[in-house]
Amino acid sequence: MVRPRRLETSVKGRSWSWLLYGLGRLLQVTGLVVTLVAATAFFGTPSTAAMLRMMLTGVLIFVPGWLLARRDPRKT
Repeated sequence: MVRPRRLETSVKGRSWSWLLYGLGRLLQVTGLVVTLVAATAFFGTPSTAAMLRMMLTGVLIFVPGWLLARRDPRKT
């Protein structure tokens, strides 16, 4: 008699995917906050280059977080 295989991943694999997902979400929120602070702190000031550098920093923090958090561990 053939038994069906279990499709579940190991507990260690699930915890690792949750850790990466949480790190990705943390990076996303941090990048959004940095971008929001840059937009509000430099609004109306003549230092446009500083605002753009800070916003670029926020985007560079956000993008790796977005790449890490694309796969939701609840669906795997």
